[in-house]
Amino acid sequence: MRKLIGILIISTLLVGLIIPVNGLKIDIIKINKTIPTTNPYNQNRLPWPGEMETEEIPFIGGFSDTIKSNPHELEPILVDDNIISLIQQLDENLYLGYLENLTAFGPRVTTTQECDDAGEYIYNEFLKMGIDARKHEWGDEDFYGTNIEGTIPGIDPSSDEIYIICAHYDTVSGCPGADDDGSGTVAVMAAAYLMRQYAFQHTVKFVAFSGEEQGLWGSRYYAFEASENNENIAGVLNLDMIGFAIYEDDDDIVKIYENDESVWITDYTVDVANNYEPYIELEILPSGYSYGSDHASFWQAGYNAIFYAEYNYNDYYHTSKDRIEFMNIPYALKISKLAIATLSELSELTIIENPNKPSTPQGPKNGKAEVEYTYSTYTIDPQGDQIFYWFDWGDENNSGWIGPFNSGATAETSHIWSERGTYSIMVKAKDTNGHESEWSDPLSISMPKNNNYFINIFQNFFERYPRIYDLILKIF
Repeated sequence: MRKLIGILIISTLLVGLIIPVNGLKIDIIKINKTIPTTNPYNQNRLPWPGEMETEEIPFIGGFSDTIKSNPHELEPILVDDNIISLIQQLDENLYLGYLENLTAFGPRVTTTQECDDAGEYIYNEFLKMGIDARKHEWGDEDFYGTNIEGTIPGIDPSSDEIYIICAHYDTVSGCPGADDDGSGTVAVMAAAYLMRQYAFQHTVKFVAFSGEEQGLWGSRYYAFEASENNENIAGVLNLDMIGFAIYEDDDDIVKIYENDESVWITDYTVDVANNYEPYIELEILPSGYSYGSDHASFWQAGYNAIFYAEYNYNDYYHTSKDRIEFMNIPYALKISKLAIATLSELSELTIIENPNKPSTPQGPKNGKAEVEYTYSTYTIDPQGDQIFYWFDWGDENNSGWIGPFNSGATAETSHIWSERGTYSIMVKAKDTNGHESEWSDPLSISMPKNNNYFINIFQNFFERYPRIYDLILKIF
């Protein structure tokens, strides 16, 4: 009887080990990273990397049952002079400026002050660029971090497509992380800096993740939240370690990792590389699956993503020698240009010739008639042309075209209202080529008559009736 019970128990355990948890797709992968044992999504699951003694780690294949395929039939790629101009603006000065600032924080281990400071730096740079920026905080009291996201909204009101370029800004302990993954993070920042000058039919997001080195935590939270919110992320371009090439011909090849559903993005970036070959000069080597970076989080969430990586693995990976001096910056620039050109094609870069809508006029909201008041505004011209401004004062008067002013510079002018009332001030802009913007949002002001008006009434009355004036003086 005891033997029978023992056999039944062992059989039950074997069945539990052999049959996967219902509804989960299991792939066996090799992975080195360690991850805390808490599950960020509080769901029943198989172990995460780091929770098993064996190197063979079950990888849970998807938060979503639906894999999103190519969102639409993409048009054949034609060389766009605007994209050529865009990627040619990426040079060593811009790239190294960001990279030197980022590595100056030292090792950026998730949950440390250095990592937090680096995230704050990226966030503030996005704000300086004039793009929308967001801190996406993730985790719990035991393990936490912040993803940094910049956004350029698409201008097509009928499109909800989102294209993402991403990298991770955290490092392992003792590692300056110039290549892993300062190289990719700087490519993301440079993409935001350059692409802010243009408009795109579809929304573009620039995302820097933390928690990657502990097991893709930041991107797991981000992708899971996007899936829960039904965000239409049409494609993700992940860059992780793109700046090491010290051997002959290494700097002519870039690896791209993909899953079956994302092959269309690889094919698309191959077309980009071929069409823009004189400006990129890279051969693409499709390299199959790799779960070792943040693109894998998007695969889990049912999104299409690819991973750009250097051809030969960095000799100084996860060591104190992962420094700028051991990087090949021209190689990092080529991969960055390829990713930026691909992103610009996917999101459909669009040239808008008109100046942007001017800011709401700034100045006093209350005043007196017959007194002069000054108001200001500013806007950006996408081509950097000088700008003229036209103020409508709301009282059937206007400033006429004043200027020219440099793009982004503040323009000031003044006006005197002679009638009591409430007025709406609006302003529009025109560049030196005659392209006009839409009207600004209005500033509402209240302009009662000057208090001297009532004094004048009494003065006129007493001048006409001096005896009454004398009588009042005698009484008081």
